[in-house]
Amino acid sequence: MKIQTIHKLVLRDIYSYDISACHYNILKQHNIDVSQLEKNDKLIRNIQIGKMMRNNPRITSLLRNTTKSLIDEYIIANKIKEDEIILRQYDGIIITKVLHTTDLNNMPLEYRHHFEIFICSFDRSMYIARASNHDIKIKGVPFRYKQMDNIYEQICRINYANKTSIFKSLQRIKDKFMVDNNFDLFGIPINDKKVNVFLKGYGEIEISKSTLKIIDIDDIDRERYFKFYIEPFTKSITAQFVR
Repeated sequence: MKIQTIHKLVLRDIYSYDISACHYNILKQHNIDVSQLEKNDKLIRNIQIGKMMRNNPRITSLLRNTTKSLIDEYIIANKIKEDEIILRQYDGIIITKVLHTTDLNNMPLEYRHHFEIFICSFDRSMYIARASNHDIKIKGVPFRYKQMDNIYEQICRINYANKTSIFKSLQRIKDKFMVDNNFDLFGIPINDKKVNVFLKGYGEIEISKSTLKIIDIDDIDRERYFKFYIEPFTKSITAQFVR
C-alpha cells in the first residue's frame, strides 16, 4: 500500500468507496457457476473464490483485469484527477471528493466512509482514520494488536481544529504510554499462548503470556514500541501542524 498524497499527511473530509462482493458479482456476470459459493458469509466466500483462482489461472486473469477496468471506468466517469486520489485499492478507492457516478455495468461502487480525519504514516505506507460515524479505521500496520489499536484510537480522537490541543494531546498520550504498567500493552500476540516483547539489552524475544506477567516492567523497551507503532503517525502530525 502506498498512499499517494504528496503534500499533506493529515487530511480532512476524505471519502472511501469500493465494489461490494466484487469477485462474486463478476463471476455471476460472466455466467460462471457460483452455486457452491457461500453467498452470505464474506470470509468463507473469499476463501472459496481464492481456491477457484488458485486452480484456474483464467479465472484469476478475468477477476483481476475486470476489477482494474471497473475502477478505471469509475475514475474516468467521475473525472477524478490524479491529485484527488489518496489511495487506489484493488477493488476500491479513497479520494478527496464525493462521487456522483457510482453505478456502472451493474457493478455499483458503494460509498463506505466519510473520514473526518485521515492520518498517513510518515512513509505513507499506513493510515489511521476517524470516520463520521465515529468508527476508527487502521490499515497497513504490521503486527497489530488490540492494545496498540487503543492508542491509535486516542490519536484519531484528538481535536485537530486546535493546534494547542493537538500537541498537548500527543504529549499526554506519550507520557501515559511511557509509564503504563499494563503488561498486555507490550505483548505482541503470536498465538493464544505466546507473545513477542521488546526488552532492553535483549531486543525482541518470544515468551509465554504467563511469563509476560512476571517480568520486570522496567525491562520493557518502551522506546522501541513507540518508534515502531506510534511515532510513524505522531511524526506526520507534528510535521503537518508545526508550521
